[in-house]
Amino acid sequence: MKRYASRKNRFKINGVLKAILIIFLSVVAIKLGTVGGDILFRLDKKIIRSVDIENYRSNLKTTLPIIDTIYNSGNISVSLTGYIKDVMQGIFHFDMNSPATILGAQSPYFYSYYIDGYQKQLAHSQGSKPYFYIAEIEEPESKNNEKYDAKKTEPEPTYPASSISYTVDEDDRKGTPENNTVTFNEIAINNNDTDYEINIKELMSEPLNISFDKKEPKILIYHTHTNEGYIKDISELEKSGIPSRTTDARYSVVRVGEELANIFRKKYGIEVIHNATMHNYPSDTGCYARSLNTATSILKSYPSIKIVLDIHRDGIEQKKLRVATQINNKSVARIMFVVGTDTTGLEHPNWRENLKLAITLQQKLNEKYPGITRPIYISYNRYNQHLTPGSLIVEVGGDGNTIDECLESTKYLAEVINEVINNK
Repeated sequence: MKRYASRKNRFKINGVLKAILIIFLSVVAIKLGTVGGDILFRLDKKIIRSVDIENYRSNLKTTLPIIDTIYNSGNISVSLTGYIKDVMQGIFHFDMNSPATILGAQSPYFYSYYIDGYQKQLAHSQGSKPYFYIAEIEEPESKNNEKYDAKKTEPEPTYPASSISYTVDEDDRKGTPENNTVTFNEIAINNNDTDYEINIKELMSEPLNISFDKKEPKILIYHTHTNEGYIKDISELEKSGIPSRTTDARYSVVRVGEELANIFRKKYGIEVIHNATMHNYPSDTGCYARSLNTATSILKSYPSIKIVLDIHRDGIEQKKLRVATQINNKSVARIMFVVGTDTTGLEHPNWRENLKLAITLQQKLNEKYPGITRPIYISYNRYNQHLTPGSLIVEVGGDGNTIDECLESTKYLAEVINEVINNK
């Protein structure tokens, strides 16, 4: 018995010693790992700089295409994640990006009030639209079709009466007045907003102040009014109640931005960052401040980006705006470049550089595809275009254009931008 007790005690002591040894070795391993990590951290710049980042990204995206789709297109529903989201929404009847739909899925009362048309019926009976209606949140657009700058004080949005009429003729528009249009050699500029004198001939004679790196990303595409939508089919022009805004990226400016980005990558080999962050849902208030933060962050990560395109679509009050032309026997949405200035007092001394790019693109488009452009619109707002000398708002069609017409336009826009980048 004594011998058994002695052996038992030795076993306990050995167990304790082993536990202490394991703890000691663990502490030593953690310390060594920490020291090693600190050494690697101090050397990270040397290590990172020795890596060909673009080749690494290209190989990774070739191996796993979904990474490129998700990274560049955000919530666009043409991606795998988008389809999964659609399936989940179809099963559970709510959208994680819209709290009201979650309430609606849990309560018939909420569903009827927010989603099933009660608010819309109420709006018709009272002659006005509610502040919040889940199926249709419209942008308050002034008679001058003005948009809001990041630092401009914005009023609370108001909504027009619910009756909707349509127009398919641009001459009927009253959104963007064109009574102060300056023209020269097929170049047309609408300068109704500012008192600046525009000498198109002089600007066309000046070279673009844009230089590009060979490998790094050259273009950023993003969307300040991310939920600006299009109609799915031309037959919707004859229907009332078709929303002008949508969170379904398959039918919004996000889809147009993704199509443009894909053409740049696949056809022209141009590296593009396409960001689909929702900047204006559920309200446009503060959207330019939010998109400024997005664009600034991306430009810090990719200083090689010189062209920044904020893709929108046009629209006017109480009408569906369709601006289209025929190219190669196909209906194509017309394109308008919007150039911001420093009229509001916000710093933007080089806005004419952006105007020179817009003039160059319009000239090339007009030469190749007459009728595809609308007059360049010069605004008193800045629109975050102080970030680079190649920043523009690009209005692709209007809310009465079909998504297919707008996708068709992107190949012509990509073609002329590629020529600018390659000095053709």
